[in-house]
Amino acid sequence: MFTINPITRRDGLALLLILLVAALLRLDQAGVVEFRHDEAMLSLLAQDMAEGKTFPLTGIPSSVGIPNPPASVYMVAVPYALGADPQAATLFIAAFNVIGVGLLWLIAHRYFSRTAALVAGLAYAVSPWAVLYSRKIWAQDFHTPLVLLAVLLGLYGFGEGKRWAQVLCLPVLIFALQIHFAAWALLPVFGVVLWLGRKNISLPALITSFGLAALTLVPFALGLSHILQADPDRLSSALDRNAGPLTFLPDALLTTVQFATGLGLETVVAPEQTADLLVNVPPQPALWSLLGGLALVGLVALAVSRNRRLALLLIVWLGVPLLVFSLSWTPVYPHYLIASIPALCLLISLGVVALIEAAPGKPFSRAVGLAAVAAVLLAQGLWWRGLLRYVDTIATPGGFGTPIHYLNDVRDALHADQDVLVISSGINILYDQEPAIWAAMLDDKTEPHCLRTISGDGLAVIPRGSFLVMAAPDAPENPADGLYTPPADSEVFPLRPGEGVYRISSFESVSDFKRSDIVPLTPTRFGSGIDLTGYALSASRLYLEWRLPGRVAEDYHYFGHFLNADGERIGQRDDALWPGRYWCAGDRLIIWADVDIPAETATLRVGLYTLENGVVANAPVLDTGGNPVGAWVDISLITTP
Repeated sequence: MFTINPITRRDGLALLLILLVAALLRLDQAGVVEFRHDEAMLSLLAQDMAEGKTFPLTGIPSSVGIPNPPASVYMVAVPYALGADPQAATLFIAAFNVIGVGLLWLIAHRYFSRTAALVAGLAYAVSPWAVLYSRKIWAQDFHTPLVLLAVLLGLYGFGEGKRWAQVLCLPVLIFALQIHFAAWALLPVFGVVLWLGRKNISLPALITSFGLAALTLVPFALGLSHILQADPDRLSSALDRNAGPLTFLPDALLTTVQFATGLGLETVVAPEQTADLLVNVPPQPALWSLLGGLALVGLVALAVSRNRRLALLLIVWLGVPLLVFSLSWTPVYPHYLIASIPALCLLISLGVVALIEAAPGKPFSRAVGLAAVAAVLLAQGLWWRGLLRYVDTIATPGGFGTPIHYLNDVRDALHADQDVLVISSGINILYDQEPAIWAAMLDDKTEPHCLRTISGDGLAVIPRGSFLVMAAPDAPENPADGLYTPPADSEVFPLRPGEGVYRISSFESVSDFKRSDIVPLTPTRFGSGIDLTGYALSASRLYLEWRLPGRVAEDYHYFGHFLNADGERIGQRDDALWPGRYWCAGDRLIIWADVDIPAETATLRVGLYTLENGVVANAPVLDTGGNPVGAWVDISLITTP
């Protein structure tokens, strides 16, 4: 059994102070957080789940080519069940991490000492790295509180013999590890608590625990199974991506040192202007580096203390991820090691306690030692506040993204009862940032008030009535050949200097498409519900006009075949139509493409098809009764006298 320290009223006041400090740094200036592509994609999945549209079996795509497990989606769906605002979801994540600070305090207090809990809690509360990785809708930002909960349950259950905690420990840990692939390096932590408390193991509780843990894996197992059925080589391709001889790299060790000391954050936040950031933010005192030394002292002191059995837990907690990510099998990013931060803070606190106990002249030396540590931690908290001021007003390319409060201002201007058309440099929601973030920011834009995104030239969409056009900072100039030229009274929303502006223009309607005379057709309906309503041909350009149904799950391609008088194909144009997620009921869609049109063309043949894993499936042409009557429509170009 471990030595257990009871919690007194004075301890409760200390915990309250620590939680207030943690909340101040994580919840204050909540608008100075990032909301980029990953946050948006996770939000979209969570919003759909919260609204009852889907129950995801996988999460967002990962860098290794395999989708993440859906655990992160399930977590973020909780705040989105209360509303669609990403800002509120961000605050939920930050508050969840404040709870994580409290969990570390409880572990340190219960199994070490009151002083260790105070120092560990404050160190974790103000650590610049810990604060950075606790303030946005990013899977890596919310697995650590669950890891801490699992460790606490393991110590409760196996160290103290509490069977209910033995039941819960493994399923909580396995759920936490599913939030991000890198966290699986922490699985041996369960083996350690199991070994430390082996005399207290309840076999029925352990069996139940394994069963519940297996249940948490079922959704991802099903999702991954479906993916591998459609793409059997996906897993092997991911494993082969970094195949080669393994070598040791220093990146993980450097990250661990930075996490312990609080130093080096500028390399992540402002990689292209670290010198400028350090000049404009209050300086980092050299004493911060002493925190790393305190962590080493703490580890040695723990190894020779009455709690030396717990040294194994901290060694595995820190050492296994460090070893795993020191090998060259994968590139290493700081967020892979986020869960190491509380373990480092605990070691720092044990180092402080060891030095205080070894110093002569207590309680004076105790007061001096704690005051010195408090000064270092206060400097870290003040530095973080200065950092927020910097990234809020100065663009940091390749680092801290545009703070969400700039996006909130734009979103609030779009909340009029009108349709919205976003113009950006790309429309692929899986890879392009603007389509993803605005799909999430404007989640409440459902039909008939519908969100669309277009890019560049070759496509124009005209909603049925009045609508707003929002041009993103990366929008091309004069998209759709200037069809959406902003009026003089457009609203402009500047971002940080150098990042450009969002521009919102209001249109009562868009006049008829003026770049070519569209020849109207009797609408031809395809199986997708889309109608072909017009066309135009010039010597080198093909135009097609469509009337859209509501959103569809499929993405279609179109083909335009040019046939001579004998019905022989003498030319063609195939291209993507427009992603089905942007289709809004009643919209007029006009697409065009440059193509050499043979002079002897007598018939234009138009059709739609899907392309999935190399398999082409034509969308049938339907008659008025909804029955398939063909795979394309032929338009005669010969004028009958």
